[in-house]
Amino acid sequence: MSQQSPTRAGWIAVLATICIWTGFILVSRHGGRSPLTGWDVTALRFGVGGLLALCFLPRVALPPLRVIAQFTVFGGIGYAIAVYSGFRLAPAAHASVLLPGSLPFATAVIAWLWLGQKPSRPQRIALALVFAGILLTAADTFSHGPRLTGLQLAGDALFLCGSSSWAVFTLLLRRHPMAPLAATVATTLGSAVAYLPVWYFFLPSTLAQAPVGEIALQAVYQGVLVVFVAMLLYVFAVRQLGAQTVALLMAFVPGLSALAAVPVLGEPLSLLTLAGLGAVTLGAMLGARAVPGGPPR
Repeated sequence: MSQQSPTRAGWIAVLATICIWTGFILVSRHGGRSPLTGWDVTALRFGVGGLLALCFLPRVALPPLRVIAQFTVFGGIGYAIAVYSGFRLAPAAHASVLLPGSLPFATAVIAWLWLGQKPSRPQRIALALVFAGILLTAADTFSHGPRLTGLQLAGDALFLCGSSSWAVFTLLLRRHPMAPLAATVATTLGSAVAYLPVWYFFLPSTLAQAPVGEIALQAVYQGVLVVFVAMLLYVFAVRQLGAQTVALLMAFVPGLSALAAVPVLGEPLSLLTLAGLGAVTLGAMLGARAVPGGPPR
């Protein structure tokens, strides 16, 4: 009984994490279709997350200021601005492929170019599948009219920038290992301090015109569930079930979020995007199996 309870708790934790990460795509796309600007959603993420991070500050040992600055640029402000701006231009299915779906590809390519870490043959096969999924998504973008194609291309490019930014952040976490809560607090606080004054004084905002319900939804989901709750659940699940098991389950997030966007957001799923989702999901699963230690935490 003593061994079953932690395992059951681990499964509950990983399923809750999948739900939050799937919901992130849907809630962010919903925010992208609302009166809120991408700058506003970023401000809500770091405003609420920054207040919550202050509560955890006495419990963690922060890294040096240089490391906090790097985390802020790549894991905080750079990622958030690119992603939330992309959600205003491209559908949720494209985000599913080009954010969590392309992350293994972006991480491997940047690690190869930056750190000289050449992927193994099984990893190269997995990355080829992910790249095929990205190309299929691009093909879907070009199948629309010129105006819509231009908007979606810009959104797709922003998603890829966001994925690349998070990939650099992932590699920085490998170079500067620390407790996940400490990394989260450092990134969120650094982003709040650097971004919020610039947003308040200089960036365009429609926060005053947005419905209160939409503001509350984005503030709670982005600033609390995504930044803190999902991280804590993920780490707990990895400790209970193992990194490889959790990584394999997380490979289903792109497909789940894209499929859920059909009834929730009313966004149709084309055959090209569906094929792209299949490719990135299979590639992510093969990639997770090819790395015994699982993904970085």
